[in-house]
Amino acid sequence: MFPPVQAALARVMPLERLRWISFSHFEADECGALNDFLAAAPNALPLCGRLLAMLSVNDTADREAHTLGDGEELRIGKCRVQWLDTPHLPHAWESGLLMEHTTGTLLCSDLFTEGGTDHPPLIEGDILGPSDAFRRGLDFYSHTKDTRAMLTRLAALKPTTLARMHGSAWRGHGAGLLLALADTLEMNT
Repeated sequence: MFPPVQAALARVMPLERLRWISFSHFEADECGALNDFLAAAPNALPLCGRLLAMLSVNDTADREAHTLGDGEELRIGKCRVQWLDTPHLPHAWESGLLMEHTTGTLLCSDLFTEGGTDHPPLIEGDILGPSDAFRRGLDFYSHTKDTRAMLTRLAALKPTTLARMHGSAWRGHGAGLLLALADTLEMNT
């Protein structure tokens, strides 16, 4: 899928200006084209959590990752991102999320995954219901005992946009939605 993603990104900015390539956990749909991006963007580096770099990224990537510890921040131009370790939420041990504080955007990985491809870029409606139905059909969450604590920590950041990996970005009261997800996951385990 690198060629269509490369073409879409080129409509926003020249690919060679790309500086950071980040993902929440290590799977082909998150990072399968990592080395293609690194080849096309000579100044770019993978950006991820320390555990993710140690377990997978630095063994796979053509360039060593810039790592962030849990809670550590990085200034990217006018933006400020913060890495948050979320082990086993929603997937593997090395999982983590990025919060972009300037815009209030939580890059929330698969937390509210929705199937299909026909989604508008940004919505304000219900994403918990469709996401919960999709999750129940596949049961791809790890069911960690620390789920509520991690979702409460994310809610405390008060995101106003949730940038989902699979589905439209969502705008609204992110803290409330994250806590509603914690309730839903507790009821369904």
